[in-house]
Amino acid sequence: MPSHPAPGAAPSGSLTPERLPSGGVASADAESAEAGLRQGASGTVDAERARRPAGAGLRQGAGGTVSAGAARAASWRRVAVVALLFAVTAESLRACGPLLDQLAGPIGIVNAALVALAVFALPGLLLALRRGPSSTHGVRKAPFLAVTVGVLAVVRIGGGAPYLEPTLVVVALGAVLGLVALAGAVRRFGDPVTVTVGLLAGGVLDLAARSFSVTWDGLWHRGDLTGLLVPAMVLAALALLVLPRAPEVAPAANGRTWALGGYLALWTTTLGNAAFAASQSGVALQLCLAVLIGVLLVAIELVRRLTLHGGTNAIPEPDHWIAGSAALAGMVGGLALAWWGAGPWVLLGIALTQLSAAVAVARAAAAPGNRGDWAYGLVWVLPVLLFQVHYDMPLPFDNRWLLIALAVAVGLAGMGRRPFHPGGWRVELRPLVARPALVTGVVALALVVPALMHATRPTAEPVLASTTELRVLSWNVKYGRDDASGQANPQQLAAAIRAADPDVVVLQEVSRGWAIGGGVDVAEYLSRELGMPFTWSPAADGQFGNLLLTRLPVGSVRTGLLPYGQGPMWRSYLKATLTLHDGRSLDVVTAHLTHRKPNTPTRLAQIDSLLAQVDPAAPTLIAGDFNFWPSWPEQRSFTGAGWVSAQDATGHGAAWTSPTDRPTNRVDWVFGSPQVAFTDFAVLDQVTASDHFPVLATVTLR
Repeated sequence: MPSHPAPGAAPSGSLTPERLPSGGVASADAESAEAGLRQGASGTVDAERARRPAGAGLRQGAGGTVSAGAARAASWRRVAVVALLFAVTAESLRACGPLLDQLAGPIGIVNAALVALAVFALPGLLLALRRGPSSTHGVRKAPFLAVTVGVLAVVRIGGGAPYLEPTLVVVALGAVLGLVALAGAVRRFGDPVTVTVGLLAGGVLDLAARSFSVTWDGLWHRGDLTGLLVPAMVLAALALLVLPRAPEVAPAANGRTWALGGYLALWTTTLGNAAFAASQSGVALQLCLAVLIGVLLVAIELVRRLTLHGGTNAIPEPDHWIAGSAALAGMVGGLALAWWGAGPWVLLGIALTQLSAAVAVARAAAAPGNRGDWAYGLVWVLPVLLFQVHYDMPLPFDNRWLLIALAVAVGLAGMGRRPFHPGGWRVELRPLVARPALVTGVVALALVVPALMHATRPTAEPVLASTTELRVLSWNVKYGRDDASGQANPQQLAAAIRAADPDVVVLQEVSRGWAIGGGVDVAEYLSRELGMPFTWSPAADGQFGNLLLTRLPVGSVRTGLLPYGQGPMWRSYLKATLTLHDGRSLDVVTAHLTHRKPNTPTRLAQIDSLLAQVDPAAPTLIAGDFNFWPSWPEQRSFTGAGWVSAQDATGHGAAWTSPTDRPTNRVDWVFGSPQVAFTDFAVLDQVTASDHFPVLATVTLR
């Protein structure tokens, strides 16, 4: 076991003259090399231990010590490998969501969940099988990591666009390999500060790539630069692992690896989910991405100053519980603020959670022992899976408490005694305010991406439509997920809308960060692609709802929740007043009513709530996926109040609107008040991107 320096002793990150394995003593002539060891890629001591277990020592170079250049290169390499693998793994995990949701269609939600649990039990089992010593004479012999990354490279290059289809088998294999490779790198490199800096730098890479693609991951792209980014990252990580390099000291393979699975779950749901941040806060997506990147930069500097091996000990920790307890409290409080708050408070909550999680993960990586490795993948999938399943099979509690419980688990992983802990309250200002590390400056360059993307977003000049002909398209887009393949593909939504050339677009089942939608911000993506400003109406947890896109001037906007009734999730409505060219206006209302057939009482209550929002004197359209058939009593709630169905009024009543593979029902409706007339209507049955066809109505004001 490593010794624990007493208060006032040299920090764990500093090198002191001591006996080398050969029996020699490090002399003052090695001071320059020693100084080089203090500053690696993370801005702190390299992974070689100043106080190390018996039998492990600094690898001697020609002069009897490790050269400063070799130490810096090794530290940079470690940070780079961890960062690249984190970004690759995060994308693979997001890609599993829509494919598993597509699998749930034919086999059911419970069976799809069991498949997910079986898949993500594999990373922990593989790590458990690899447990045990894997070094010879202090030098790590770890082909396992390089082989794993090599197979991952084959899967990501050959099993993604533009080659083979990214099916569930291919993507799940990539996710499992990514998880194993990432955990293997963290355990192999050992130094908790360096590997945590690598994880945070990988978060920056992930956010920068998603900024460039407007959150539509490159795995789904075909034939463009975005689709090559992550495969290039895998190849870079592989090159760093297999290219010749100086021998390295093998640190003990300790650390609570399962906590890394918890951090990845927090990353995919909250910390790295810019779509969630934008939908909850109301701040533009690219600005949210810039904020999240900025928080990661601060987190890197915070981790460098921790009282851990590899840190500068600038932040005092008088006992073994203060940092871990503070991290746990910060994560819980930050998540509560992010998920129950609104406006800029959401971003503040995400920032607090990220900073606290960085401390907890670093301390978890420094923990003696590696118990719990078997749960690594399950710690990621369980909270993500249960959170999403809640909207079809409601849990007996608010699903946001799953994330709070996850934060508690990760916080507990960061608690307790850590090696190389000097203790004491002594604060030295100089290391506390030291200049940022070079790695911080390098990854800060990623801020250029969201800045440029925000600056170059299309600006649509408002146009005035004629009252004689207004084209309105309504469409349930199923989270932006292709119904046949399960792939996240908002691009085909944009292409279909552009081809229809509507003046007004109302969409239902729009995802802004949901796991089953691949984490895509469909609202921001479509707005940018179509050059149409959007108005958002959140439902469920705020990442799912209704969307209005139009270049017409939008006056007053009202959004709200519809009655919950029989559930299984909260639904919402959106009402907006559009200005036409002659000064007249048109109110447009959209909603998505509860979907289960036996829930007619709930739908009737929701329709009553919708109609209560309407001004009887104003020309009004109500359009959306209302989940009732023409013969059901729900239609009479509209027609009995004087509303006219566009589909029936134009003689298209026999056309089905869903499902797109075998149309058998008609659940998508456009109703008009007595002040409007319908001159044309079409079910766009050649568009099969969703499980619903778009419906297009041409309307004029009387």
